[in-house]
Amino acid sequence: MAAFVHCNFRSNILCMSVDVSVLLPDNERSRLFLENKQEPVKYKTLYLLHGFTGDYMSYLRTSNIERYADEYQIMVVMPSIYNSAYTDMKYGLDYFTYLSKELMHFIELTFPASQKREERFVAGMSMGGYGAYKFGLSCPEKFCAIGGVAGSYHAEYRYQGKVSTVSTLCEGLYGDPPQIVPEVHDVFTLLKQLKEEGKEIPRLYTCCGTEDRRYQDSVDLKEFAEKLEIPMVFEQGPGKHDMIFFDEYIQRILKWMLCPQEV
Repeated sequence: MAAFVHCNFRSNILCMSVDVSVLLPDNERSRLFLENKQEPVKYKTLYLLHGFTGDYMSYLRTSNIERYADEYQIMVVMPSIYNSAYTDMKYGLDYFTYLSKELMHFIELTFPASQKREERFVAGMSMGGYGAYKFGLSCPEKFCAIGGVAGSYHAEYRYQGKVSTVSTLCEGLYGDPPQIVPEVHDVFTLLKQLKEEGKEIPRLYTCCGTEDRRYQDSVDLKEFAEKLEIPMVFEQGPGKHDMIFFDEYIQRILKWMLCPQEV
Protein backbone atom coordinates (compact mmCIF):
# COMPACT_ATOMS: atom_id res chain seq x y z
CA MET A 1 0.00 0.00 0.00
CA ALA A 2 1.17 3.52 -0.73
CA ALA A 3 2.82 5.49 2.06
CA PHE A 4 0.50 8.19 3.38
CA VAL A 5 2.03 11.49 4.49
CA HIS A 6 -0.07 14.20 6.14
CA CYS A 7 1.51 17.64 5.70
CA ASN A 8 0.55 20.68 7.72
CA PHE A 9 2.43 23.87 6.93
CA ARG A 10 1.87 27.60 7.13
CA SER A 11 0.83 29.23 3.87
CA ASN A 12 2.24 32.71 3.38
CA ILE A 13 -0.45 33.43 0.80
CA LEU A 14 -3.39 32.29 2.94
CA CYS A 15 -1.77 33.39 6.25
CA MET A 16 -2.84 30.19 7.98
CA SER A 17 -1.91 26.53 8.37
CA VAL A 18 -2.98 24.24 5.55
CA ASP A 19 -3.39 20.48 5.22
CA VAL A 20 -2.28 18.28 2.34
CA SER A 21 -2.36 14.51 1.90
CA VAL A 22 0.41 12.91 -0.16
CA LEU A 23 0.56 9.29 -1.32
CA LEU A 24 3.92 7.78 -2.24
CA PRO A 25 3.86 4.43 -4.06
CA ASP A 26 5.22 1.56 -2.00
CA ASN A 27 8.56 0.72 -3.56
CA GLU A 28 12.27 1.14 -2.98
CA ARG A 29 12.29 4.71 -4.26
CA SER A 30 9.79 5.94 -1.67
CA ARG A 31 11.45 3.98 1.14
CA LEU A 32 14.80 5.59 0.37
CA PHE A 33 13.14 9.00 0.38
CA LEU A 34 11.28 8.43 3.65
CA GLU A 35 14.47 7.14 5.29
CA ASN A 36 16.38 10.13 3.89
CA LYS A 37 19.13 7.87 2.55
CA GLN A 38 19.59 9.20 -0.94
CA GLU A 39 18.03 11.37 -3.62
CA PRO A 40 15.37 9.23 -5.31
CA VAL A 41 14.15 9.27 -8.88
CA LYS A 42 11.29 11.73 -9.29
CA TYR A 43 7.69 10.50 -9.38
CA LYS A 44 5.03 11.31 -11.89
CA THR A 45 2.53 13.34 -9.88
CA LEU A 46 -1.25 13.70 -9.86
CA TYR A 47 -2.85 16.69 -8.17
CA LEU A 48 -6.27 15.34 -7.14
CA LEU A 49 -8.78 18.04 -6.18
CA HIS A 50 -11.76 17.45 -3.88
CA GLY A 51 -15.38 18.46 -4.37
CA PHE A 52 -17.73 20.76 -2.47
CA THR A 53 -17.53 20.25 1.34
CA GLY A 54 -14.47 18.02 0.83
CA ASP A 55 -10.96 18.23 2.24
CA TYR A 56 -7.50 16.64 2.07
CA MET A 57 -8.87 13.31 3.39
CA SER A 58 -11.96 12.98 1.19
CA TYR A 59 -10.58 10.60 -1.43
CA LEU A 60 -8.76 8.53 1.20
CA ARG A 61 -12.03 8.01 3.09
CA THR A 62 -14.23 7.20 0.12
CA SER A 63 -12.13 5.56 -2.61
CA ASN A 64 -9.29 3.14 -3.23
CA ILE A 65 -6.87 5.83 -4.37
CA GLU A 66 -4.08 4.41 -2.17
CA ARG A 67 -4.20 1.14 -4.08
CA TYR A 68 -4.30 2.92 -7.43
CA ALA A 69 -1.26 5.06 -6.51
CA ASP A 70 0.65 1.80 -6.02
CA GLU A 71 -0.74 0.14 -9.10
CA TYR A 72 0.17 3.03 -11.39
CA GLN A 73 3.31 4.09 -9.47
CA ILE A 74 2.21 7.70 -9.22
CA MET A 75 2.47 10.21 -6.40
CA VAL A 76 -0.92 11.71 -5.49
CA VAL A 77 -1.28 15.15 -3.89
CA MET A 78 -4.64 16.00 -2.27
CA PRO A 79 -4.88 19.51 -0.76
CA SER A 80 -7.66 21.10 1.28
CA ILE A 81 -9.10 23.99 -0.72
CA TYR A 82 -12.40 24.05 1.23
CA ASN A 83 -15.44 25.56 -0.55
CA SER A 84 -13.38 28.10 -2.48
CA ALA A 85 -14.30 26.80 -5.96
CA TYR A 86 -10.54 26.93 -6.62
CA THR A 87 -10.66 30.70 -7.03
CA ASP A 88 -9.18 33.82 -5.49
CA MET A 89 -12.30 34.81 -3.58
CA LYS A 90 -13.90 38.24 -3.87
CA TYR A 91 -14.45 38.30 -0.10
CA GLY A 92 -12.06 35.70 1.23
CA LEU A 93 -8.72 34.08 0.58
CA ASP A 94 -6.62 33.64 -2.56
CA TYR A 95 -6.98 29.87 -2.89
CA PHE A 96 -6.15 29.66 -6.58
CA THR A 97 -2.90 31.56 -6.08
CA TYR A 98 -2.05 29.25 -3.18
CA LEU A 99 -2.79 26.18 -5.28
CA SER A 100 -0.95 27.24 -8.42
CA LYS A 101 2.05 28.96 -6.85
CA GLU A 102 2.75 28.02 -3.24
CA LEU A 103 1.46 24.44 -3.00
CA MET A 104 3.28 23.16 -6.07
CA HIS A 105 6.49 24.82 -4.89
CA PHE A 106 6.14 23.19 -1.45
CA ILE A 107 5.44 19.75 -2.90
CA GLU A 108 8.37 19.82 -5.29
CA LEU A 109 10.76 21.02 -2.60
CA THR A 110 9.58 18.47 -0.02
CA PHE A 111 8.86 15.32 -2.05
CA PRO A 112 10.41 13.51 -5.02
CA ALA A 113 7.80 15.00 -7.36
CA SER A 114 8.71 15.46 -10.99
CA GLN A 115 8.88 19.04 -12.24
CA LYS A 116 8.48 17.96 -15.86
CA ARG A 117 5.27 19.01 -17.58
CA GLU A 118 4.91 15.59 -19.19
CA GLU A 119 4.91 13.98 -15.73
CA ARG A 120 2.40 16.28 -14.02
CA PHE A 121 -1.37 15.65 -14.09
CA VAL A 122 -4.45 17.21 -12.49
CA ALA A 123 -7.90 15.71 -11.89
CA GLY A 124 -10.90 16.01 -9.63
CA MET A 125 -14.60 15.33 -9.11
CA SER A 126 -17.51 17.78 -9.08
CA MET A 127 -16.14 21.13 -7.85
CA GLY A 128 -12.75 19.41 -8.07
CA GLY A 129 -13.40 18.62 -11.73
CA TYR A 130 -14.01 22.30 -12.37
CA GLY A 131 -10.90 23.10 -10.32
CA ALA A 132 -8.81 20.64 -12.33
CA TYR A 133 -9.86 22.21 -15.63
CA LYS A 134 -9.43 25.73 -14.32
CA PHE A 135 -5.97 24.91 -12.92
CA GLY A 136 -4.84 22.98 -15.98
CA LEU A 137 -6.13 25.48 -18.55
CA SER A 138 -4.88 28.50 -16.59
CA CYS A 139 -1.44 26.92 -16.26
CA PRO A 140 -1.05 24.76 -19.40
CA GLU A 141 2.73 24.93 -19.06
CA LYS A 142 2.48 22.92 -15.82
CA PHE A 143 0.34 19.92 -16.85
CA CYS A 144 0.23 17.46 -19.72
CA ALA A 145 -3.26 16.10 -18.96
CA ILE A 146 -6.50 17.08 -17.21
CA GLY A 147 -9.19 14.69 -15.98
CA GLY A 148 -12.66 15.60 -14.73
CA VAL A 149 -15.28 13.37 -13.12
CA ALA A 150 -18.79 14.88 -13.08
CA GLY A 151 -17.28 18.36 -13.13
CA SER A 152 -19.40 21.43 -12.41
CA TYR A 153 -17.88 23.23 -15.36
CA HIS A 154 -20.33 26.14 -15.59
CA ALA A 155 -19.27 28.70 -12.97
CA GLU A 156 -22.60 30.50 -13.19
CA TYR A 157 -24.48 27.34 -12.11
CA ARG A 158 -23.32 27.96 -8.58
CA TYR A 159 -25.96 30.68 -8.34
CA GLN A 160 -28.82 28.36 -9.20
CA GLY A 161 -31.04 27.03 -6.44
CA LYS A 162 -30.44 30.03 -4.19
CA VAL A 163 -30.20 27.95 -1.03
CA SER A 164 -29.18 30.51 1.58
CA THR A 165 -25.87 28.83 2.46
CA VAL A 166 -24.85 28.39 -1.19
CA SER A 167 -26.00 31.90 -2.08
CA THR A 168 -23.90 33.37 0.72
CA LEU A 169 -20.91 31.29 -0.35
CA CYS A 170 -21.23 32.45 -3.95
CA GLU A 171 -21.30 36.06 -2.82
CA GLY A 172 -18.01 35.37 -1.04
CA LEU A 173 -16.57 33.83 -4.20
CA TYR A 174 -17.71 36.28 -6.84
CA GLY A 175 -19.36 39.24 -5.08
CA ASP A 176 -22.97 40.40 -5.09
CA PRO A 177 -23.99 40.87 -7.83
CA PRO A 178 -21.65 38.15 -9.12
CA GLN A 179 -18.57 39.31 -10.97
CA ILE A 180 -17.71 36.16 -12.89
CA VAL A 181 -14.79 37.06 -15.16
CA PRO A 182 -14.82 34.60 -18.10
CA GLU A 183 -11.05 34.84 -18.66
CA VAL A 184 -10.50 33.86 -15.01
CA HIS A 185 -13.41 31.68 -13.91
CA ASP A 186 -14.92 30.07 -17.01
CA VAL A 187 -13.27 26.90 -18.32
CA PHE A 188 -14.98 27.24 -21.71
CA THR A 189 -13.42 30.67 -22.21
CA LEU A 190 -10.03 29.45 -20.97
CA LEU A 191 -10.11 26.58 -23.46
CA LYS A 192 -11.06 28.89 -26.34
CA GLN A 193 -8.30 31.33 -25.42
CA LEU A 194 -5.63 28.64 -25.52
CA LYS A 195 -6.87 27.53 -28.94
CA GLU A 196 -6.89 31.09 -30.31
CA GLU A 197 -3.44 31.83 -28.90
CA GLY A 198 -1.99 28.66 -30.41
CA LYS A 199 -0.71 27.41 -27.06
CA GLU A 200 -0.14 23.76 -26.27
CA ILE A 201 -3.30 22.42 -24.65
CA PRO A 202 -3.07 19.56 -22.13
CA ARG A 203 -4.72 16.28 -23.11
CA LEU A 204 -8.35 16.39 -21.98
CA TYR A 205 -10.68 13.80 -20.45
CA THR A 206 -14.12 14.12 -18.89
CA CYS A 207 -16.69 11.57 -17.75
CA CYS A 208 -20.03 11.51 -15.98
CA GLY A 209 -22.76 9.15 -14.86
CA THR A 210 -25.91 9.29 -16.96
CA GLU A 211 -28.05 9.86 -13.83
CA ASP A 212 -25.72 12.54 -12.48
CA ARG A 213 -27.10 16.05 -11.98
CA ARG A 214 -23.94 17.39 -13.63
CA TYR A 215 -24.24 15.20 -16.71
CA GLN A 216 -25.07 18.11 -19.02
CA ASP A 217 -21.94 19.99 -17.90
CA SER A 218 -19.74 17.21 -19.28
CA VAL A 219 -21.77 16.97 -22.50
CA ASP A 220 -21.52 20.74 -22.98
CA LEU A 221 -17.75 20.69 -22.45
CA LYS A 222 -17.30 17.81 -24.87
CA GLU A 223 -19.42 19.50 -27.55
CA PHE A 224 -17.61 22.81 -27.04
CA ALA A 225 -14.24 21.10 -27.51
CA GLU A 226 -15.54 19.42 -30.67
CA LYS A 227 -16.58 22.80 -32.11
CA LEU A 228 -13.07 24.09 -31.45
CA GLU A 229 -11.62 20.89 -32.96
CA ILE A 230 -9.79 20.16 -29.71
CA PRO A 231 -9.42 16.42 -28.93
CA MET A 232 -11.19 15.33 -25.76
CA VAL A 233 -11.99 11.88 -24.42
CA PHE A 234 -15.57 11.72 -23.14
CA GLU A 235 -16.91 8.67 -21.33
CA GLN A 236 -20.27 8.03 -19.74
CA GLY A 237 -21.96 5.14 -18.00
CA PRO A 238 -24.64 4.27 -15.47
CA GLY A 239 -24.07 6.20 -12.27
CA LYS A 240 -24.97 9.06 -9.99
CA HIS A 241 -23.02 11.90 -8.40
CA ASP A 242 -21.24 9.67 -5.93
CA MET A 243 -17.94 8.05 -5.02
CA ILE A 244 -18.92 4.69 -6.49
CA PHE A 245 -18.75 6.25 -9.94
CA PHE A 246 -15.57 8.16 -9.06
CA ASP A 247 -13.78 5.04 -7.84
CA GLU A 248 -14.48 3.24 -11.09
CA TYR A 249 -13.56 6.10 -13.39
CA ILE A 250 -10.47 7.39 -11.61
CA GLN A 251 -8.89 4.10 -12.64
CA ARG A 252 -9.78 4.83 -16.26
CA ILE A 253 -8.35 8.33 -15.91
CA LEU A 254 -5.07 7.04 -14.48
CA LYS A 255 -4.74 4.49 -17.27
CA TRP A 256 -5.55 7.17 -19.87
CA MET A 257 -3.02 9.57 -18.33
CA LEU A 258 -0.17 7.13 -17.83
CA CYS A 259 -0.73 4.48 -20.51
CA PRO A 260 -2.40 6.33 -23.42
CA GLN A 261 -1.24 3.74 -25.93
CA GLU A 262 -3.37 1.10 -24.14
CA VAL A 263 -6.61 3.13 -24.10
